[in-house]
Amino acid sequence: MLLMKANRDAILKPLQTVAGIVERRHTLPILANVLIRKSGETVSLLATDVEIQISTEAELGGDPGPVATTVAARKLIDILRSLPESA
Repeated sequence: MLLMKANRDAILKPLQTVAGIVERRHTLPILANVLIRKSGETVSLLATDVEIQISTEAELGGDPGPVATTVAARKLIDILRSLPESA
């Protein structure tokens, strides 16, 4: 099952934007995550530290159905950075 398909840089840049407020020392584990919501071709990324919330959008391909999940922001950034630029 393909949930989304994207060029590495298409998702890395918006992710770095929202991950800037993700807490390094998290009092609540969910605050270390970023919410990824996909609807059609648009993916929205949302992060919060309870006081501030930031979100951004990117255009991606993949399954047109709606998808929503949270993932560890720093870990996802590390994974994306380790991929070749053409990935």
